[in-house]
Amino acid sequence: MAGLGGGLIVFLLLAFVGVVGADGNAVVLIFLQFLSLVVAGYVAGRFTSPNPLLNGGMAGLLLFLIIAAISLAAGARLNPLELGLLGIVAAVLGSTGGALAASRGRDE
Repeated sequence: MAGLGGGLIVFLLLAFVGVVGADGNAVVLIFLQFLSLVVAGYVAGRFTSPNPLLNGGMAGLLLFLIIAAISLAAGARLNPLELGLLGIVAAVLGSTGGALAASRGRDE
């Protein structure tokens, strides 16, 4: 949950400052969303010992669900294929963050 919270705080802070806006750079917004998925997976994988890849993927999916709910509430029109593809990307990026946490844990 700390990774999810950290990713959302950074995202909201950047939106408040004006880096991310509805009329701003879509590339910056997508990059920050993908980065927050990796960070959420890293933190979730770092704080769990049994299976950091699974926990990182689940943190990525949970963050994806929150981002999708906010997007749909704001009036974005997404088709189910886009949502499914983005869900897969979120799970992969979250698992990547979990894998980074696992490899870092072995090094120490």
